[in-house]
Amino acid sequence: MMVYSMPTVEEFEKMQEDNSEDIKKNLEKAIKESKKVQEEINKLRDKVLQQKDLDWQTKKELEKLLERQKELQKQIDEAKEKFKENMENQEQFEQPNEEMKEKQEQMEKLMEETMDDDMKELMQKIEELMQELKKDEALDKMEEMKNQQEQKEKNMDRMLELYKQLEFEFEMQKTIDKLNELAKEQEKLAEETEKADQNDQQQSKEEQKKEQEDLEKKQEELNKKMEDISKKMEELKKKNEELQNKKDFDEKKEEQESIKQDQKDGKQGIQKQDNQKASRKQKSASKKMKEMAESMAASMQGQEMEQLELDMKALRQLLENIVTLSFEQEDVMNQFQPVEINTPRYITLTQEQKKIQDDFKVVEDSLYALAKRVAQMETFITDKVGDIKDNMRKSLDNLEERQKPQAAEQQQRGMKNLNDLALMLSEVMQQMQMQMASGMPGSQQCSKPGGNGKGKDGKEPKDKPASEGQKELNEGMEKMGKGKKPGEKGDKGGEGGQDGENPTSKEFAQMAARQAAIRKQLEKKQKELQGQGKGDKELQDLIDQMNKVEKELVNKRLSNELLKRQQDILTRLLEHERAERQRDQDNKRKSETAEDMERKMPPSLEEYIKKREAEVEQFKTVNPALKPYYKNLVEEYYKSLKGTK
Repeated sequence: MMVYSMPTVEEFEKMQEDNSEDIKKNLEKAIKESKKVQEEINKLRDKVLQQKDLDWQTKKELEKLLERQKELQKQIDEAKEKFKENMENQEQFEQPNEEMKEKQEQMEKLMEETMDDDMKELMQKIEELMQELKKDEALDKMEEMKNQQEQKEKNMDRMLELYKQLEFEFEMQKTIDKLNELAKEQEKLAEETEKADQNDQQQSKEEQKKEQEDLEKKQEELNKKMEDISKKMEELKKKNEELQNKKDFDEKKEEQESIKQDQKDGKQGIQKQDNQKASRKQKSASKKMKEMAESMAASMQGQEMEQLELDMKALRQLLENIVTLSFEQEDVMNQFQPVEINTPRYITLTQEQKKIQDDFKVVEDSLYALAKRVAQMETFITDKVGDIKDNMRKSLDNLEERQKPQAAEQQQRGMKNLNDLALMLSEVMQQMQMQMASGMPGSQQCSKPGGNGKGKDGKEPKDKPASEGQKELNEGMEKMGKGKKPGEKGDKGGEGGQDGENPTSKEFAQMAARQAAIRKQLEKKQKELQGQGKGDKELQDLIDQMNKVEKELVNKRLSNELLKRQQDILTRLLEHERAERQRDQDNKRKSETAEDMERKMPPSLEEYIKKREAEVEQFKTVNPALKPYYKNLVEEYYKSLKGTK
C-alpha cells in the first residue's frame, strides 16, 4: 500500500525557495568554474607556445579541460531542471500573470541557449590539430576557445542577475496578492464581529462565549498571517540588496506597525466583548492593507516603466555608438587600400584600428550592463559581440604581420557584424517600445486601444491561421533568394532590386521576426493543449524546426536547403490544421467490426526472393561444358533447392 500526500501551499513555497537557492548556487558555481577553465586555457596556450613539439602530456591536459567543461555543463543542467520544476509546480498551486509568465519563458530560453556543443567541437578540433602537429592553427583555435569561454561566463553572469530580478519581482507580486487576500479576510471577519454584537441579546451566555472564542481564534490566525508578510518583506529587502541593479524598495515599516496595532486592538476588543470597537479596528486594518498593497503595486509598476525608459535611452545611445564605429571601420578600411605596408601612414592607420578596438570595449561593457536588465536581448546578440571582438583582434594581428589582404577581410567582417548588431538592437528597441505602449493608457498600440486589445466591434481580434503566415513568409524568402524585395510582384523595377542582388540585413531580420511570430503562435497553442493534457508531438517538432530557421535567418544563411525545409514546414502545418479541423467536426469514438487483414510479405523480402529465383533460373538456362561428374553435382544442387532428393 502506498499513500500519496499532496503538499500544502506552505510546503510548496518552501520547496520553491529551496529550488531557487539551488539554482543560484549552481549558477554561481558554474561562473567560478568557467573562470578556472579560462585560467587553464591560458596556461595550456602558454605551454604550447613555448614547446617546439607537442607531447603526450599536453594532450592529457586538454582532455582534463574537456572534463571540466562537462562538469560546467552539468551544473547548468541542474539549474535548468530546478527552474523547470518550479514552473511546473506553479501551474498547480499558483497562476502568475501573463507578464510574469513571459519573463519566465524568456529565462527558460536563456538557460537553454547558455551552453551548446560549440565548445566541445572546438576542443576536438584543437586535439586533431595537435595530433597533426599544426601548432600555429592549434594556438589560433585555443585563442578562439578562450574567447568563447569568456563569452559563456558573461552569459551565465547575466543569467544569474536576470534570475535574481525575476525572483524578486515574483516574490514581490506574490506578497502583494497575499496582502490583498488578507485584507478581504480581515474585512469579512469585521462583518462577522459586527454581526455577533447584534446577536448577543438573542443568544445564551455559553453561545456568546463560544462565538467570541471563535472570533478571537480567527483574528489570531490573521495576525500570524500579517507577521508572515512582515517576514517576507524583510526577505525581499535582502534579495534587493543582492541585485546589481537595486530597486527602490520600501519596507513600509510604519504601515505594517499600524496594521498590526489595529489587529491587536481588534483582538483585545473581542476579548473584552467590545465587538463594536473590535469591528472598527478590523475594518481599519483591512483598509490599510489594501492601501499598502496598492502602494506597493503602483511603486513596482512605476519603477518598471521608469527603468524601461532609462534602458531605452541607454539602448538608443548604444545604437548611435555602434553605427558610428561601423562608419569609422569602413573609413579606416578604405584608407588602407592605397597605402604601402612600409610607410608611416600604415602605422598611423594601424593605430586608428587599435582605437576602434578600444572604443568597442566601452560599447561591449555598456551592452552587457544593459543585457543584465533587459531580458528581451537574445543570446545571439551577446554572441555577436564575441564575433566582432574576434574580427578586430585578427585584423590587428594581420596588420602587425603586414598582411593587408587578410586584415582587410577581417575589417570587412567586423563592419558587417557591427551593422548586424545594430539591426538586432533596433529590433529589441521596437519590442521595448511596444512593451511600454502596452503599459500606458490610451491607444498606444493599434491592437490594444485603451489597453483592452479589442477591435471596433468590441470583440477580441482573431489570429489568422499560422499556415497563411507561413505561406506568405515562404514566398517572401523565395523572392529574397531570387534577388527581389519581399512582397514585390514584378521581376524588376519599382522598389525591388534586380535579379542577383543580395538580400540586406534588414530583410533577413524582418523574415526572422515574422518566423518568430508564427512560432510564438504555435507555442501558445501547444501550451493550451498541454494544459488540457493533450500535448502534440507534431506541433512541438514544428516549433523546433521554426526555431532553427530563425537562427539561419539571423546568421543570414539563405540556401536551397532552407527553402525546402520551409516548404516542408508549410506542408506539415497544413496537414496539422486539417487534422485539427477534422477532430473538431467529429470527436466521437466509433466501434467497427473487426475485418480479416491479408498478411502481405514485406516488399524488401519479396524483392529478395524474386532476385534469388531469377539467379537460379539463370543457372538452369546456362549449359556449361562440364564433365559428367560435375554435371551430376549441379543436378543434385538444383534438387536440393527444390527440397527434393
